[in-house]
Amino acid sequence: MDLTETSIEPVLPEQNMAALEDRACAVILRSGQLQAKLRPQLREELAGITRLLHCYYSNLIEGQQTLVTEIEAALHDDFSTEPKKRDLQQLALAHLACQSWAAEYGGSPFSGDFLCEVHRRFYSALPESLRTATAVTGAQVPITPGALRERDVRVGAHLAPPHALVPGLMGHFRRRYEAPGRTLAARIVAVGASHHRLAWIHPFRDGNGRVVRIFSDTLIRQLGIDAGGLWSLSRGLAFARQEYYERLANADHERDPAAAGDGNGHLSERALREFCEFVLKVMLDQISFMDALFELDTLAERIEHYVRVEAGFGETGARILLLLREALYRGEFQRGDAGRIAGAGERTGRTALAAAVEAGLLKSLTPKSPVRLALPAKVLGTYFPRLFPPGHVHA
Repeated sequence: MDLTETSIEPVLPEQNMAALEDRACAVILRSGQLQAKLRPQLREELAGITRLLHCYYSNLIEGQQTLVTEIEAALHDDFSTEPKKRDLQQLALAHLACQSWAAEYGGSPFSGDFLCEVHRRFYSALPESLRTATAVTGAQVPITPGALRERDVRVGAHLAPPHALVPGLMGHFRRRYEAPGRTLAARIVAVGASHHRLAWIHPFRDGNGRVVRIFSDTLIRQLGIDAGGLWSLSRGLAFARQEYYERLANADHERDPAAAGDGNGHLSERALREFCEFVLKVMLDQISFMDALFELDTLAERIEHYVRVEAGFGETGARILLLLREALYRGEFQRGDAGRIAGAGERTGRTALAAAVEAGLLKSLTPKSPVRLALPAKVLGTYFPRLFPPGHVHA
């Protein structure tokens, strides 16, 4: 069958849509509950960790691993002397910068301008060694940041649409997914559907997976189901990487005219529905995981373990722990309250506070502003077990 700019049809499954919308409603409910359980100050700090999750796991899906402490070091301009490690640190920084820009974007994530700008920002920030793609012949082809592909490509078993059709497909993609009148539940189902259809179009020579995942993260945020930035779709996709790729590939299949319930478009409606079911399941799994991880009482126990067993504070540890618990449960506290909170005099309280700040466990926006919990990379493995794979936080 010859392809046209409408070949991404159907853009949403029609059969059994009610069941998918029920799952989408569960996403709305449970993401709202997750957001409401934490004080704003703690939620803001945790959202910073989630940005690391997006970056770390999106790169991991592509087979590129960087320790979280190495990413943190790069954020402070501390780069490895090993060229490969340094390149991966720069890759992570490019991804984080692109995410930060997308997080403030208020326009349509479906627009070609947005998607090209994501690609441009990401690749423009990469070292030249990472700004290439491998051709079928094995040759390294330079990538032009932000440019739609100008050649036909095959990705695994998927022969992407002819490059001449890409602009038209992108225009149809935007028109169909921006169609007015859809319920919030239907638009949440469309997160999975549009994720696949954009990947199927394969608009760029390389980097499509990262662009598609940043697109989906942006869409999730704009739909208001990100719980204030507390969960990551990329983490769930990375843990189900094989199934993710299998379901993406399955949804590439053309409609089977002989199969009941396979729709009337060019692509299989049944396979699209299955991919949407998968994405909704990943969403709910990740929200549930983060909800359990952020239970304050169990988090307080893990913080206590870090202070008493791992940090080596000695006698000051008991007072530091009281300060950390106060910040955890109240969100923040005034510096002058440190002595009272630590059950000691003003001078002893200041000493404990200074030790906690120096260790990176507490922080404040200014030297005189209230103090809140800090979350450096060194504590993540203890505070939030299984957030990252074992051994991937630090060496």
